[in-house]
Amino acid sequence: MRLFATLAPRSILGLVVGYTVLALACGEQGSSKPQSGTGGAGTGGAFGAGGASTAQPDAALTTGTGGTGTGNTTQGSGGTTTTTGSDAAKPSTGGATGTGGLTASGGAGSSQPGSGGTTAVIGTDAGPPATGGRPGTGGLTASGGRSGSAGAGGGSGGSGSGGSSGSSAPVPSAGCGKTPPASNRYTIDVGGTSREYILKVPDGYDPNHAYRLIFGFHGAKYDDNWVATGIAPDGGTPLSGPYFGIESESAGSAIFVAPQASPTWGSSDLAFVDAMLALFESQLCVDKSRIFSVGFSMGAIMTITLGCNRSDVFRGIAPMSGSLPSPCPTGQHIAYWASHGTNDTTIPIANGEAARDEFVKRNHCGTQTSAADANNCVTYQGCDQGYPVTWCTFSGVHEPAPFAGPEIWQFISPL
Repeated sequence: MRLFATLAPRSILGLVVGYTVLALACGEQGSSKPQSGTGGAGTGGAFGAGGASTAQPDAALTTGTGGTGTGNTTQGSGGTTTTTGSDAAKPSTGGATGTGGLTASGGAGSSQPGSGGTTAVIGTDAGPPATGGRPGTGGLTASGGRSGSAGAGGGSGGSGSGGSSGSSAPVPSAGCGKTPPASNRYTIDVGGTSREYILKVPDGYDPNHAYRLIFGFHGAKYDDNWVATGIAPDGGTPLSGPYFGIESESAGSAIFVAPQASPTWGSSDLAFVDAMLALFESQLCVDKSRIFSVGFSMGAIMTITLGCNRSDVFRGIAPMSGSLPSPCPTGQHIAYWASHGTNDTTIPIANGEAARDEFVKRNHCGTQTSAADANNCVTYQGCDQGYPVTWCTFSGVHEPAPFAGPEIWQFISPL
């Protein structure tokens, strides 16, 4: 199979499956910056509780400092370190408590998703949660199934049902150590047919680091350029950024690819995906255990098709305004995030709910969900460990979720 670059951009294919996309402007989800707290001074031999820390994906390292005991010769420490980033080797460890005083209280419980105490431990390679004194109260599972961890000086916080078990070690592909192809449009032969895709390699690519690989599938009205740039054709809906706004959220920690339909998506395109995967794994340093697919409309149906047929290859999928393909073979569990506009008349929301229910069943989730977040996303409880199901609805028509970038990245990054 020979790969070559095509420098001239191609025009969008003319065939439209019949979907109509209307634009809806919605707000974006905010994120908090990590902070460090300072423990209070203990009196009468008691030492203060450690400072609280918060975290977000790929945030900088932050530490809290412990309180100083009074009437005691030993300084109590309880500040926690928040370990973040896609490749955190270990989570933080609570500071040692001072001697001769009363034990500092455990981390405060949180009502927000995924927080067990006041410190959240995240990152692709996070190990066991921090240990220390009294455990904090376990929180609800966040999108992506992050486990909560205890607050400063506290022990391990309880994780919500369906939470991630902490991510496993990367599985590097054969392409690690090789000079990568440049970001560009390429063609690949699939059974005698030339197919196109756009590849985006992170700036500052490290050939010895195993990256996540994320596919982005366009809808019938659009093409690969819409996914790769976020720029819509006349009458289309622009995205919040390249690859549904996920690329900017990933901060250079993922390789992206936008395949081109010929002219639409179907089960025959499984061979196209297989061919691209074989090529990427031979030329790029890909983490074979962290391959994802995102798509809208017909691209969402293609994404779900991969979830039905390639759950042994893909770690998770994120369809927007999609429906179940027929058939959808029963496979192993797979992390599932989906969104749907409540006023969608092209693919009614009932179709999206039916697809969601298939993966709720496949991942052995319960019927209860977490409280909705600011973007009305809920996570099902009791799912197989590390295989969450998140469902988001918004007051819109047939269009990508306006909050897709931050919500999908929050879902993907801990897996």
